[in-house]
Amino acid sequence: MGAFEHIVVLLSFVYALAIAHVLTTAARLIGATGRVRFSWLHGYWMLNALIVLVMDWISYWDMHKVAGWSIASIGLVLTQSFLDYMQAALVCPEVPVEGTIDLPAFHRARGRLYIGAFAATAIMALVDNLYFGGGFDIGEYLKQNRVVIPMIAIALSAAIFRNRWVQRIAPVLMLTVWITYVIALQDTLN
Repeated sequence: MGAFEHIVVLLSFVYALAIAHVLTTAARLIGATGRVRFSWLHGYWMLNALIVLVMDWISYWDMHKVAGWSIASIGLVLTQSFLDYMQAALVCPEVPVEGTIDLPAFHRARGRLYIGAFAATAIMALVDNLYFGGGFDIGEYLKQNRVVIPMIAIALSAAIFRNRWVQRIAPVLMLTVWITYVIALQDTLN
């Protein structure tokens, strides 16, 4: 087993647990449908958490080209995976056995926290992209900052400005950026 494989095993556990957390919460919300006050804003940010987890995990494939892994390199990817997990966990509400689950109220009360956590993951992705793209010549990473920078701006706007128009426009803009990322910047895994 090489250094990349050794590191990616731990990362895979973190991402698997985070994805399971989001999917389990979604399944519990679906199971409690009659008690759930739905919020499309919260629903978007849960979907965004899932997209982040899948896209970040896929993007680690490009690091198989890295010959040697310093403690700094390992620290960066672990920090990214931990932040990704946190933003996913923060967007997932508790689903009690009884009572109403008010997702609009959850978004009002906790939205800044989980949107801010997403902004932190995007900022960390920018750092990772600069470090691995510049230092290890992973060209795809430097190109990915074309979408990471707008993601940071959108997330910070949504976290700071609680205006309902900002809250409604942010998910539409973010989905547009994600579509651009998938179509233009996420190459086939080779």
